[in-house]
Amino acid sequence: MPTRKDRKIISNDDGWIMSNMRSPVTPETIQELMIDTYPGSPIGGVSWCVGNSETFEYETEVGERTGDGYEHFEDERLAWMHKNIYSLIESSGGPLTEISRQFQGAGIDVLPSVRMNSHYDIDYDSPGHGKFRREHPEWLIGQPQESIPRPTLEYAIARGVDYKFPGVREHLTKVIFELFEKFDVDGVELDYFRHPAFFRVEEAYANRYLMTDFIRNIRKRMDEVGAEKGKHLDLLVRVPDTVYDSTRIGLDVEKWITEGLVDIVAAGGGFMPFDQPIREFVEIAEGTDCQIYGSFEALRWSLDEDVMYAQAARYWDAGVDGFYLFNYFNAPNEWKKRVLGNMVDREKLPRLNKRYELDHSDRVSSKEHHVGAFRYALPWASLPVFMEETQPGAGSLLTLDIADDVEGAKTEDALAAITLGLGFDNFNDDDELDVRINGESVSWASRKVSTNGWDYTVFDGVVYHTTMSQRHEDGTMIQFDVTDLPIVKGENEVIVRFIRGGGPHFGAVTLAEVRLQIDYK
Repeated sequence: MPTRKDRKIISNDDGWIMSNMRSPVTPETIQELMIDTYPGSPIGGVSWCVGNSETFEYETEVGERTGDGYEHFEDERLAWMHKNIYSLIESSGGPLTEISRQFQGAGIDVLPSVRMNSHYDIDYDSPGHGKFRREHPEWLIGQPQESIPRPTLEYAIARGVDYKFPGVREHLTKVIFELFEKFDVDGVELDYFRHPAFFRVEEAYANRYLMTDFIRNIRKRMDEVGAEKGKHLDLLVRVPDTVYDSTRIGLDVEKWITEGLVDIVAAGGGFMPFDQPIREFVEIAEGTDCQIYGSFEALRWSLDEDVMYAQAARYWDAGVDGFYLFNYFNAPNEWKKRVLGNMVDREKLPRLNKRYELDHSDRVSSKEHHVGAFRYALPWASLPVFMEETQPGAGSLLTLDIADDVEGAKTEDALAAITLGLGFDNFNDDDELDVRINGESVSWASRKVSTNGWDYTVFDGVVYHTTMSQRHEDGTMIQFDVTDLPIVKGENEVIVRFIRGGGPHFGAVTLAEVRLQIDYK
């Protein structure tokens, strides 16, 4: 049996230092901009992205290196990427060799991350498009000369490779084998969420056995190479938010777990952390050596510290083994130590302020290539809700999954306040609400109303995924003090009934935001 490593957090790095720099990348650059942001943080592993669309940003001998075969680059970014690959090969063996050496020197494991199917809308002639797809258009999900209407989910995933073709599986297998055969790494990540489509929509479920066979082949070779190197190599897979949706698109995750084919499952993309039924992954993994990690995604939208603490508490309560981070790689060292340290501190976390929310389907709504592939693999979330009047006693039924022991905090006099916030679009001054929590009425007279909307934290683009600021959403926020109402650990039933006033509405009244803020003394 493999030894389960106690990595509380594995953080994905999207390869930005190769793909976004417009200046030389050197071993010193890697040390300063990457490695030095981790000391003192609870991150025990980094999954470093090696490329996109079957073009790669490291010293591969079996795949296509980005920019090979091009003498002139219209895109300055791609020109620097190509130049930096070869300058690092000359100076220190190559990007993956140097990055692995430095992270391991800092006590952090490295698992090269392979994006299993990129669905970016990349220009056909771009060096980033990849010769593999140009030379084999018949191996794509959308077939040559096939007319696919847009915008549709079928169109969004059409330019990805189709794993039903042996040539696709053989090519990706060679790339993956090389990563753990040639390089001194601690395993490999197969990122099935970037992007989550691998077969034609109508063929995906029936073809899931092909992906399982693909995984078995990788597991077998990893075990052989691990035995030769004298260590266990971990196979990490990142998959959609539910077992059902994973299976529907051709990923039989339950079989992968129960057959011992994978070591770590990063459950979900982090797009719907409060609605996701993550316990189903944990329950499947019970009695196996497979670890389940709860996923955080910085861009959709977990950067507010109170939200991250609520998400972490919910994941721990569900029984996860650790956390998987996406798009947090450039966060400053102080932030990584403090915020991530609080998230894994099981004694401190229960008494940290938290903001539980409901997730949004409209945050991932486009049917174009990049976002549409995500939409294809995601279930619908709780919000938005288009509000219509109902009979008394009825209304929109919502469920908030709370990990905090509120009653225990009250008993210990540790609780300061609990606030329920409901954010609306097109809510008029004379409209009303009838709100109940776990059967208890919330006083409408106690409301505090702001027409200034609400904010959340985002990376602001000043320094790539580093500096943060507030983004504003317009609307009406109605807040209630619900400290004295019965908020229970586990599922809480919230019913919101809309009572229309006499004034005109110039759009649908929409419940666009639900927040439960728990503050401690």
